[in-house]
Amino acid sequence: MKHFVLIALGLALTMTRAAADPAGDFVQARQAAAGHLLTGTSVAGALRQPGSYSGHVVETTATVSGMISAGDDRTALLTIAGGESLALSVPANLRGASWLDSGAQVRVLLAATADDPALSSGFRLVAVASEGDIVAADAASARKAALLTASAKGGRGGSLASRSLPMRRGGRRAVVYFADTNPGHPAGALSARALTIYAPYRSLVRRWNRRLSDSDVDKITTSILYFSDRNNIDPRLPVAMIIAESDFDLYSTSHSGAMGLCQLMPENAREFRISNAYDPVQNIGAAVHMLRGHLDSYGGAPANAGLIPFNQIALTMAAYNAGPGAVRKYHGVPPYRETQRYIKKVASLYRQMCAGDMPQPVK
Repeated sequence: MKHFVLIALGLALTMTRAAADPAGDFVQARQAAAGHLLTGTSVAGALRQPGSYSGHVVETTATVSGMISAGDDRTALLTIAGGESLALSVPANLRGASWLDSGAQVRVLLAATADDPALSSGFRLVAVASEGDIVAADAASARKAALLTASAKGGRGGSLASRSLPMRRGGRRAVVYFADTNPGHPAGALSARALTIYAPYRSLVRRWNRRLSDSDVDKITTSILYFSDRNNIDPRLPVAMIIAESDFDLYSTSHSGAMGLCQLMPENAREFRISNAYDPVQNIGAAVHMLRGHLDSYGGAPANAGLIPFNQIALTMAAYNAGPGAVRKYHGVPPYRETQRYIKKVASLYRQMCAGDMPQPVK
């Protein structure tokens, strides 16, 4: 039985048109591996001990760090998301693909075949496609599934459901979106504009906290982009805030009881009717909604999620960290050392990203 999945994968790839649709080939190979596919936290174990996972297929992201050509053969040097490096033979139908070159961000399917002495790495490269193409393909599939589900439920649409929540300011009401119980691939909720920037944001989240599972990286990235879109906020501000608050630690808890990625206080969780403050979707959704409220209080969010002036960032983050009451009391940023350090860190990270220099995690 352990070779069954490899035979099925071989048949799936043989049936596809050579190099015509790498993403389609990838999805078809993934479907053929159903029941034997390893993702998320299982990937690290398989990469360390492929012999224990013979007959299984690993799906993970990777960066092409180099290509070696020898006659008709082509070998890809891959750096896997977790930091592992592999040298793998490129399938014949992709050896002429111009997009498969050094620096490319890709999604790979690796068949664990440690019993094959010809494969020193313990893996065979079954399928590879551009990371962006797979994200888009999964998003399209999720949208289709959501429409079918909505039709079956009598018209309840979309992969995200909405709840109308009261805002304290002026009796105005706003809409905050929380995940449905079965949303499918989270990127299915993103707009076309958000999908175009998904890859670099996902890469930043992955690089900053390598302990996160692929599923959690997707949820965090999607939530940042989705809620920023909904609230018309430059997504670089929530990213900077999350780094300053928790370094993308899902289960971070402060001595004062602040919870999760965005360090929501218990009263915030109650206000937003959050069932699990450590759930990244609910946590980020409430925090970005709060950011938008603070931005409105101190000059309004720039049109089309444009760049946010430093003074507005300072007041917004002071209100988030110390509370709007403290900002009112001191007619500006309060003289709290912790709050001032926090503002400086968030503003510095935001400026780095605006300058095109993605911040690096502190070693």
